[in-house]
Amino acid sequence: MTTQEACKLVKSGNSVIFGGNALRAHPMVVIRELIRQKINDLHVVGFANGLDLDILVGAGCVKKVSSAYIGLEVFGLAPNFRRAVEKEGLEVVDYPEIIERFVAAAWGMPFVPNLDLFGTDTLNRHKEIKIGTSPLSGEKYAALPPAHADVAIIHAPMGDKYGNILYKQRKLMTTEEDLWFSRCADKLIVSVERIVDHKYVRRNPHMNMIPHYRTDAVVWAPYGSHPGAFDYFYDYDRPHLEQYVEAAKTPETFKNYLAKYVYGVKDHDEYLNEVGPVMRLLQLQNAEVFFL
Repeated sequence: MTTQEACKLVKSGNSVIFGGNALRAHPMVVIRELIRQKINDLHVVGFANGLDLDILVGAGCVKKVSSAYIGLEVFGLAPNFRRAVEKEGLEVVDYPEIIERFVAAAWGMPFVPNLDLFGTDTLNRHKEIKIGTSPLSGEKYAALPPAHADVAIIHAPMGDKYGNILYKQRKLMTTEEDLWFSRCADKLIVSVERIVDHKYVRRNPHMNMIPHYRTDAVVWAPYGSHPGAFDYFYDYDRPHLEQYVEAAKTPETFKNYLAKYVYGVKDHDEYLNEVGPVMRLLQLQNAEVFFL
């Protein structure tokens, strides 16, 4: 599908999981289109959010956040998110970094037991977390709800037109998370750096980590995580991220950023032309992109 068509699968008020981690592997191409289509009142269910959530909050698209981390790593805190929490009453459910919540959702489990939270203040602050007793040992545990969502949106290296999504065998942390995220929602949208022929999938079945029957939409989007990084393909765009952070210091200056890079372009092609030139984008590429 086109990005515009894929975003029709997301409705205002939906709960959404975005793939990636802080400044890496977020489906930014889809996120910018969601903003253009004025999809709002979203409940973002996350693990380690960053640029993805911050730009959505800055655009007024988010009503609630359930996540463990929201920040921009070396670029500091997420300014739009922090301002929305402090001054605009954005609802936040602060979870610890427990990937098992997503594993439980992927497996269709009603909850996931946890022993690590005892002795912390987390249990006092979370109405969603309940205390249970093991029928086997009698030991108490904290029951965490599964991280299920209406829609999951991830960015991946490769896919074919049928929705088979391919990864290299050697996977990094963000990739592992995205594979769990892909199974936690009723609908799955995947943007990819490359569309490959189905023959390539048949020759490399070991790379097919997300089979076609799990995918509702596949979108071709080179540099789809820009200005963030994407594993094996390109590093993050430091000059653009510095510009983003500076713009996000106030609501007024961030409106100018959105006007130029989101509302001021009709699609991803125009966005890449705006953040280019092409040679500057090519300099972000990693060597491994040529050996996939």
